[in-house]
Amino acid sequence: MKRIICILLSFALVLAVFTGCQAESFTENRGSAELQHSKENPTVLFDSTIGEEDGYSYELWKDSGTTRMTLTGDGNFSCEWSNINNCLFRRGLKFDCTQTYREIGNITCDFAADYNPDGNSYFCIYGWTREPLIEYYIVESWGSWRPPGGAPIATVTVDGDAYDVYRTLRVNQPSIDGNTTFEQYWSVRQEKREEGSVNVSAHFAAWESLGMTMGKMYESALTVEGYQSAGSAEITKNEFTMGGEIPEALLPEPVPPEETDSEGRYFRSEFESGSDGWAPRGDSSVSRTDKEAFEGSGSLAITGRRDSWNGAGRDLKNTTYIPGETYSFGVAAMQNSADSVTFKLTLQYNTAYGTNYAGIAAAEAAKGEWVVLENTAFTIPEGSWGLLLYVETESGTDSFYIDEAFGAVEGTASGYATAEEDASDDAA
Repeated sequence: MKRIICILLSFALVLAVFTGCQAESFTENRGSAELQHSKENPTVLFDSTIGEEDGYSYELWKDSGTTRMTLTGDGNFSCEWSNINNCLFRRGLKFDCTQTYREIGNITCDFAADYNPDGNSYFCIYGWTREPLIEYYIVESWGSWRPPGGAPIATVTVDGDAYDVYRTLRVNQPSIDGNTTFEQYWSVRQEKREEGSVNVSAHFAAWESLGMTMGKMYESALTVEGYQSAGSAEITKNEFTMGGEIPEALLPEPVPPEETDSEGRYFRSEFESGSDGWAPRGDSSVSRTDKEAFEGSGSLAITGRRDSWNGAGRDLKNTTYIPGETYSFGVAAMQNSADSVTFKLTLQYNTAYGTNYAGIAAAEAAKGEWVVLENTAFTIPEGSWGLLLYVETESGTDSFYIDEAFGAVEGTASGYATAEEDASDDAA
């Protein structure tokens, strides 16, 4: 395999999501390095520096605090950080943005490290593509927080190990092309490790099988990051190779959609024993309760709201809810506080242009009466991801209840009857 090594540009870490590249803020700073090219007298960096040594690129970046990076030969390095806000240490490959990963050939990284974070940090393969502009992470280990937060869109097996896949969006944030909006792709191991082999291209193929398009390669680097933390790491093996086809045995199987029940529903949340994947949205709390129920013995109570958009939401997987295709959604809702409240069932979703919202259904509810919000022909917007189905109100912050929520194939009606409809049937 041919080894290609080059200078890497770096990225800035934002609280809780470790985001973005600030390549344009970096300058060559050899004055901070002891430029000795031998294992007996290694290069030692203390401040932000970019360079190349023994065929490998290197970079130290920090915005504040104390850092030390020692280049120990053969692409290896050690690093220490303390009292920092954000810092990173990395070595790896750089490309010229003219070829995709398939045109370049199979990219792998064999690594070994003694990684000792104290607080927020992670250990990963990191890089960028252009056309489209994508920032990506293959996270092998982390400190006190497992990035990037939220629910994964899928779980894939690469090199025999399970990784959770995430797709996130950065809006007007620093990148290799200045401040702009771009997507982030993540593979995060379910179990930490500090030694092994990563087939980087197999992760790219896994992402593309989920509709996450890769662009032309800009870089791929073994990286240690710290954010408002301290720690140390010693990289004792860092070998990138490239060339040839991705072995078929390493290519992930496409993630199948969820199966429907006999009535065509992908999910039906009856809240008889728990929250069934529903979580707070904004400043609110959710809990299963026996106090009210549309059907059965329980419902989900949404309390502690501070704004009308605060409510309860459930993530929808793009592997089941395909952009451009049509589905049925519904939920029953009730409130016991105001004379009248308008409930809204809404889809939050991301595109390359930002976060968007689409109304699915709405219904006005009198105090103490259940209403059904339902749409049997709602189309998932083209080019969307990060789908969140949620219930909110048009105004007000009163507590409310939901029950019998569902997502189903197009044309699937709930068949739920409200109290008003029951009264009309009785009168007839």
